[in-house]
Amino acid sequence: MESAAAKRPRRAKASTPKKAATKTTVKNTPIMPPPEPTSATTVFSIPELAETIGRILNTKDQLQLSMTNRLLHQTVSPLFWSSLDLYDTELARRLAQSKHAHKALSRNFDRIRELKIQTSTLVYFINSMIRHPDDSDNSNTTIACESKTSATSLSPLPNPLSVTLPRMTRLSTLEYRTEKNKDKNNQLTDAYPEIAVMPRLTWLLNLNSSLTHIRVSGCRVRSPFDAHLFMQAFPNLKSLKELDLRFRMSPVRWEIVVELLFFSLPVSIEAVSLRSSKVEDSLTGPSSEIQDTELSGLLGERRALGRRRVPLDRLRRLLVEFGRWEDTRMLYTFLQDCPALERFSPPCWEQEEFRPISSAIAQAAAKHCPHLRELDTCGVGTLDIVGALPQHSITTIRNSDIFGTEFVSPTLMLLSTTHYNSLTEVRIEETLHVPRSGVQAILWTCVALEHFIVKGPACPSTRLRHLTEKEWVCARLKTLEITIDMRQDVLPINVREPMPTIHDFTWTMLRKLYRQLGALRDIEVLNLGIKAKTMEWLDENGRERVKSSSPLGTAGSAKNGDFFSAAFEFDDVWSADEFESVKFTKRDQNFAIAMGADASFPGLLSLGDETTGRPGYLSWLGGLTKLKQLRGHVQTTTTETTKTVGQRELEWMVQHWPQLEVVELLPALEDRRGGKRHLLPVDLSPPHIVWLQHHRPDIRIIQKSP
Repeated sequence: MESAAAKRPRRAKASTPKKAATKTTVKNTPIMPPPEPTSATTVFSIPELAETIGRILNTKDQLQLSMTNRLLHQTVSPLFWSSLDLYDTELARRLAQSKHAHKALSRNFDRIRELKIQTSTLVYFINSMIRHPDDSDNSNTTIACESKTSATSLSPLPNPLSVTLPRMTRLSTLEYRTEKNKDKNNQLTDAYPEIAVMPRLTWLLNLNSSLTHIRVSGCRVRSPFDAHLFMQAFPNLKSLKELDLRFRMSPVRWEIVVELLFFSLPVSIEAVSLRSSKVEDSLTGPSSEIQDTELSGLLGERRALGRRRVPLDRLRRLLVEFGRWEDTRMLYTFLQDCPALERFSPPCWEQEEFRPISSAIAQAAAKHCPHLRELDTCGVGTLDIVGALPQHSITTIRNSDIFGTEFVSPTLMLLSTTHYNSLTEVRIEETLHVPRSGVQAILWTCVALEHFIVKGPACPSTRLRHLTEKEWVCARLKTLEITIDMRQDVLPINVREPMPTIHDFTWTMLRKLYRQLGALRDIEVLNLGIKAKTMEWLDENGRERVKSSSPLGTAGSAKNGDFFSAAFEFDDVWSADEFESVKFTKRDQNFAIAMGADASFPGLLSLGDETTGRPGYLSWLGGLTKLKQLRGHVQTTTTETTKTVGQRELEWMVQHWPQLEVVELLPALEDRRGGKRHLLPVDLSPPHIVWLQHHRPDIRIIQKSP
């Protein structure tokens, strides 16, 4: 039995399948040949191509590109540091409390090309910059500026002679603005008045010799020596192209600062803007008379040693803002040294006693600046320069001085007679009133006009009948921004006679205006404002109301002895042409703004309805195929447009205006006082608005906040 038991076959082990699996043969996968080189890989390397593409992407797309692989991460990461914006106060506070952020800024300082800082972040940035040469945590290293407290704390400024730092040759743009806080009276004040900003900025300029653009806004100049030391850094900036300085000065002679700037500018400069505002408080320093005397001596030495041997042959834009009673003779020297000047801002003289200085500057501009084409102010100096320059040479006139109202119309009329073939841009801003004579002269004579903008805090307007007296000759207009006074003209009548019928004449003027707008084939931006009371001569459907035969004075007005109240309903003094004889008040401005809230151009946005007799003139604008922006009083929420504008009109706009980007069909989210306006959600909006948002979501339909 034992032998029989020994001959029994053994059971198969559980590992048998595993052995069988090991004996299976694995097929060899074919090796794919490398892809053929494309034109992109032939001309560019992958890192170079990724860096080139990454420069045109936003931050979100750059982040997604950097997360693709390690090589792209190393290539794209420096792009995050190319532009550093430290204007945000909350961001500055978070960075000041983060040690890792401080180290990251120190490591990537050489990658920054554009820097925007304010008072608190300036100290923080300097601390990081000093740590840049040695980014280790070596406790034996002593840095004068380094502090463990907040970045806004006061710390001694390091002496560049004792702290050896390499020149930061990669920073090209530097922008600084003073950090502001609101006090108990809701007034803006310096957030850190105890920090000396000017020495820190000067030290930063000395370490960045490759700067091309410098913009400083609101920086306090505590003494004339601050400006002297600050401008000593400019001759070393051999690549500087644009310089924009807006100082807050102590009582000091401004012409000395201007002369100091003139002798400090490098030859590479292309644009200069120098403005200031006076500051008088406990931080202004000692007497300005002593400082002016000492500074005049330093200026004499600099005039003798630092006189340039070559002129500023690259300077094309010059703006030096002078007060009404400051010496402007330095501008004569400026113009003599700027043969390539193209844009100039003459001082806004108002009195005839400045005529000799104005005439001298005008003769210097005509003799030494043959390329002068643009003027930025309207005043006595501008009138003299326009008269001295050759005819048909000026291309642009601008004015943003609120006190230069009386010289706007004479300047425009002189340009319309001597430079009508060359004038391409007229931009009048921050002006209380523009007389109709100047507006008419530009529209009726300037054949090369492309941009015509008239706006201001009081909405300077021109009456409808004055705009339609003659045909416009400016057929090349690309931008038109004006405010139209839509009041009806009240003819002189007897007090007890009925009100005259003038509605037909108003419709005639409107048709003339719409034909003028339809003839502007090259128009791209059309901004039409209305300054008038509610147009009660139209009903809710846009049709003319039934003419009433009621007497001019109502029963209440006759009882109170006011027989002309109905006439003043259409002819108030707040926007009359005799503006200069009427004292402007704040009430007039608010009244003018409030009365245009429900106004619209009758029939302009409607295709009309022949069955009901409703007029429509939208089809007259069918030739404006280049129109990109339609702004102003074109909302579909007024009493007239809610009944006259529907989906048919919006479909017409989409079809005939293919380049449309902005059409302000809905009012702004905030009014002029900052109050919130109620807007219906999308699901409750009118069907034609929902249709436009669905078919053209790229079009902005909400008006910008004023």
